[in-house]
Amino acid sequence: MEDLSGSRADHLIPERTLGESFGFACGVALIAVFAALGPIDAGAETPDLSGAWHVLVHYKDAASADADRERWDDRAWVFERQGDRLRWTEYPIVVLDDETGRFENEGSNRAARIPGHWEPDAGQLADIQDGLAVNERGVASVTLRRSGQSWVSGPEQAISSASMVRYLESWRVDSAAEGPIFRREDALRSERAEDLAGTTNYTTRAIADGGRQLRGDFERDGTQRGEFIMTRAAGVHGYGD
Repeated sequence: MEDLSGSRADHLIPERTLGESFGFACGVALIAVFAALGPIDAGAETPDLSGAWHVLVHYKDAASADADRERWDDRAWVFERQGDRLRWTEYPIVVLDDETGRFENEGSNRAARIPGHWEPDAGQLADIQDGLAVNERGVASVTLRRSGQSWVSGPEQAISSASMVRYLESWRVDSAAEGPIFRREDALRSERAEDLAGTTNYTTRAIADGGRQLRGDFERDGTQRGEFIMTRAAGVHGYGD
């Protein structure tokens, strides 16, 4: 069971292995499907992404020591139109009024993520839809430009020194028949060392509830696989506001 410590907001930050930390920094997120969130709209049009979304993850990690362990993660995404650009912001820590089924107290100001596949109950779902409380620790934001039917981030910067190690990210949203595909590519690059790179795909398979939910497949590097669901929220606000 993952151990958490610190203030109540910090309780929501799981400890991670070195490999998991790299994936976390690169925006790894794996998200779940649960039928209770409403029927799928056959032939629904691709929704306007502008606004806030709760992104929930159910997944397994074939590269871990416990490959059959069910895992979950969640975060908030916000898309904002800025002229002819689209800004994509990720908040990796979401705080709910009721953390039942998500985290449990272990005493001494400590909490732990509950293993398995957490799914929101009716009250938690209403809390999500009414607006997401977020901790801004670890927030990342990228501005995307239009390229054909896709939104893409700017070009990678060249490595200017053989001794320099550079962290690079590429974010994009592609249009597809079943709905948008969200792709995150990240890399640590150096002229003197082998590159470390990862790719995370969120492939929409169905659009539900009049475009207010997106469901699909999650995959990172061929080892972490699962399902995701994005649920539209009224907005985001800081924890405690």
